[in-house]
Amino acid sequence: MNEDTVDLRAGSPDVEKVGRIEAAKALSITSDIWLRGFMVAVVSSIFIWLNWQIIDLVRDAMQSDLAQMAAKPPLPATERLITSNVIMSLIGATVVQTGVGFIAITSYLFPKRMAQEA
Repeated sequence: MNEDTVDLRAGSPDVEKVGRIEAAKALSITSDIWLRGFMVAVVSSIFIWLNWQIIDLVRDAMQSDLAQMAAKPPLPATERLITSNVIMSLIGATVVQTGVGFIAITSYLFPKRMAQEA
């Protein structure tokens, strides 16, 4: 046999080499799947934690507003911490953050394949 031919008989070194290569590819794919799943969990956890902190901040500001409105004399509406503009800004920021989070996770889970050269 010359160098360009492959011996495909059972037990030949070429068949064993192909088997080891396929096993390595399968292990690589499995490892990649687990790593991607782990990273999605990490990014999602960070996203949830950060948004929870914002919710806590707004809750604390609302409690401060309520306490000041109950005080004598009450807090004028123009002096409140939580106004309609604040609520609209938080809703807009949350929508943008959610969109960016989904785009980041989706692009990580489903990367674009490089065009194969002909």
